[in-house]
Parts: sequence; C-alpha cells; structure tokens
Amino acid sequence: MTEVNVRRYRLYKSPQGDIVRVKLGFSWQAFFVGSLKAIVRRTWVIVAVAALVYLMAAFYGGAPAATSRIAALLLVLLTFYAAYMLFCGVNGNRWLDDSLRRRGFTMVGEERR
Repeated sequence: MTEVNVRRYRLYKSPQGDIVRVKLGFSWQAFFVGSLKAIVRRTWVIVAVAALVYLMAAFYGGAPAATSRIAALLLVLLTFYAAYMLFCGVNGNRWLDDSLRRRGFTMVGEERR
C-alpha cells in the first residue's frame, strides 16, 4: 500500500471506555450533510424571514419575473452555498474532535489504515 492511500485517524476514548475514530482531513459527511444540518439548526430563522418577505412581495407586487438579475443572484447564492459546504467539509472532523473533547473523551493515539 502506498503512502497516498493511507488514511489517518485519531482515536478517542469515552469515559465509559468506548473508542471512537475520527478521520484526519476532509469530511465528506460534513460536506454533504453537515452544511444542511447547520442550516436547519442555526439559520432556520433567516430562511423563515426570507420566505415571509418573498411571500409578501409576491402577494403585494406579483411574483418576480425571471430576469438575468435574478439568475445572477441565484448563481451568486449557489456559489456562496458551495463555498459554505466546502468550509464545512474542511473543518468537519476538527469540529468533531472539539465536540468529543468537550464531552469528556480523551485522545489515546493515532491509527493508519
């Protein structure tokens, strides 16, 4: 096996004696699921306010027509969301490390597979 294919993990031991492995590097789970989870947990108020503003604007002024401005705004918003997903993927395993330490887990070593 070459060095490129080796995955490194940190091993944490819970107060009850269970061992948890946390992969070092990019977290695909945080990339795909973590960003959605963060949106649901932390920014649902912003989404609700934005939906309310959209509904009010549609009710009083009619639904916005599809224009190049709206397409450009949508592209910018999708770009920001993709950057946010990448940020979650890059930092997801570090956030898991921090969460485990706060809950009383201790790092007992590293493992290569």
